[in-house]
Amino acid sequence: MITKEEKPRYFQVIEYINQQVEYGQLQKGDKIPTERQLVEILGIGRNSIREALKILEIIGIVDRKQGDGSYIRKDFHNWVSEPMSIAFMLSETNKKEIFEFRNMIEVEIATLAAQRITDEEIEELKACYSKMIEENEEEISAKYDKNFHSLLAKISKNMIIINSYNSMDYMLDLFIFDIRTDVVNSEGREVALTIHKGIFEAIINRDPKRAREAMKKHMDLIRRYYN
Repeated sequence: MITKEEKPRYFQVIEYINQQVEYGQLQKGDKIPTERQLVEILGIGRNSIREALKILEIIGIVDRKQGDGSYIRKDFHNWVSEPMSIAFMLSETNKKEIFEFRNMIEVEIATLAAQRITDEEIEELKACYSKMIEENEEEISAKYDKNFHSLLAKISKNMIIINSYNSMDYMLDLFIFDIRTDVVNSEGREVALTIHKGIFEAIINRDPKRAREAMKKHMDLIRRYYN
């Protein structure tokens, strides 16, 4: 186990900023103390401070503006998507694990989406759904399928769900295309379209119970093909 004394010095900067956020001293959009101020506050060198700020920028916590300083980000919709996506791919996540993840959250996503969807989001969902069912090229239709589910995640307005979904973007692309291919080859294209129609209609009619049941039916269909 790494003790506090063994931690790299830049950890002090990260811990300090974390503490300031926790105490409400730093909020979204606020400017972080300058490098000179952090040297005085923490008693460490500028190289360690720059390294910490670079790490915070990479993981999407901080925006660094040339000649102006560093700021806590204002928008956290995609704050961990890229680093987590790379980590998932390197960890050799398999199709079964992706299904287990989706099976765990998709039903709740549909329920929340039906409860929280706005009039503008209904129109956005209608446009995505129309493209999915009207597209004859299966590979393109599969992309609209993924977009449909990603849009539901966004409509849920739960930031943990949104970021988790975004972080798996690339793998969901492959997973949905593979599963759709299996379903279409085995049961015909109409089955996939009918399943999505039930989800779509329940959500735009703001019916959480029906949305939950429709998404569960969708997941039960996928379960047959994820092995």
